[in-house]
Amino acid sequence: MSTTVAQGQSCPQPSFFEKNKFTILRNIAYLTVIFLLIVLPTFNIVKIDIARNQSFIFGKPVSLAEGLAPVIFAAGIFAILVIVLNLILGRVFCGWICPGGWFAELQEKFRRMWWTPKSKAGEKITYIVFTLITSVLFSLLFLNLVTDLRVFFYKTNPSFIPMWLVFLGMTGMFYFELFIGKRWCRVFCPTGIYQKITPYHHLYKPTLVNVDACTDCRECVKNCPMALDPRRMAYINDFYKGIAACIECYNCIDSCTKAQSEKCLPVAMGIVKELPPRDPDFISGKSLQKH
Repeated sequence: MSTTVAQGQSCPQPSFFEKNKFTILRNIAYLTVIFLLIVLPTFNIVKIDIARNQSFIFGKPVSLAEGLAPVIFAAGIFAILVIVLNLILGRVFCGWICPGGWFAELQEKFRRMWWTPKSKAGEKITYIVFTLITSVLFSLLFLNLVTDLRVFFYKTNPSFIPMWLVFLGMTGMFYFELFIGKRWCRVFCPTGIYQKITPYHHLYKPTLVNVDACTDCRECVKNCPMALDPRRMAYINDFYKGIAACIECYNCIDSCTKAQSEKCLPVAMGIVKELPPRDPDFISGKSLQKH
């Protein structure tokens, strides 16, 4: 594989968007979902208020039962949509829609800064406190969909104790999820496990498309949130190491674009519909370690 660049060589550099295209698009998708989760219940566009035993549909107050019916129907349609997406495109729900995945991915970056074998006690305490604050906010984000958050301050409300118990349970779960970062998505997430074991067909597969350009810098591997080797995972039929675990985030392509542009080399990673033939050494990873 090609590994060197002539000293002093310069070349046209991709724009910021070209280097971070998929990261930017994914963040827009994630933030749109989070925006809707905040706006819809806050402005009573769609709101289930267990504490007051009522609901709101497009700002109109209705009974709790009347509000639950369309919400359950919408949730069912959404679940079907996720299944269909999984059948056609793989785990795009995890990589482009799930707010938990986005929070966990951001948390992973903070974890690498504050929670390492070399981290000082102060940095670890900062990480613990930051994770707790994030977990509380994440819990309130979802609880706002089903109750008036003011219920947490009114002891006389019958929902006061049940909602506090739900809040503490959710916060504990989210704390565990966020504290371990993307390992939650890789190992523990029920949706992720479901999507791994259901039938899937990755219409678009990230893989190494230019073997000669690859320098084995492993930037695509380092930046894969699912701890995969994106160069060859599409060839691996394994529950944890193969494309079944891929969330179609395409971080590998953004990482490769940045690394290769600095070396004035063509991008090695890409997206294909049909996988090119590979020899066993490539699939096992042996040929990727040769220069």
